[in-house]
Amino acid sequence: MKFAGKLMTAETQISFGRTQFTATSDGVLFHQDSGKLIISDCHFGKTTHFRRNALPIPEQAMQKDFLRLEAVFNRLKPTSIIFLGDLFHSYENREWNILSEFLYTRIKSQFILILGNHDILHKKSYEAAGFELRTHDTINDICLVHDLADASNESKFNISGHLHPGYKIKGNGRQQILLPCFYVSSSSLIMPAFGSLTGLAIMEKKHKTDSIFCFTSNSIFEVI
Repeated sequence: MKFAGKLMTAETQISFGRTQFTATSDGVLFHQDSGKLIISDCHFGKTTHFRRNALPIPEQAMQKDFLRLEAVFNRLKPTSIIFLGDLFHSYENREWNILSEFLYTRIKSQFILILGNHDILHKKSYEAAGFELRTHDTINDICLVHDLADASNESKFNISGHLHPGYKIKGNGRQQILLPCFYVSSSSLIMPAFGSLTGLAIMEKKHKTDSIFCFTSNSIFEVI
């Protein structure tokens, strides 16, 4: 498998729907012209959810994602953050209160939540934490939804999440590694999951013109 060497940096440019985005090795998209930062499938609250079900997930997993979010915000300085669904994994727990306080004290931005299938908290809980709830949003001629299956037939270009896309890179012999990725086709861009406790759905190119951008903790590159 070959990689685009010039993209072996922490950021790269993705042109989609006649609009330019910055994709980063944090798994986020940034539209500089509007100042909008797009983050998908955080699944905050999953650490506490697992621990309640007797799975020994360390508290550091929760802190890691919070600190990643703060680092992205401080570096890109967005005017608004669009959470592309599945912000919180399950019913309200202590982690929701920690998240609410963290956002209020550390992230000074407008928060927009595109509702996903895991966003089941009461509307008042989201609003009290500063979230504006929407079923979709737009950037230029691009529609932002959680699940591509819910996109309007009238939308020519869509950015979505939900699937947690990943790509399996095979090396010499039987060596292989599965990495999260951005999957870009002519009409859709599927975002990776931001949450560190989410699984990956293995993607394969449906068309030769599709693009896959894999990333590690400090680099992003196109698979060619």
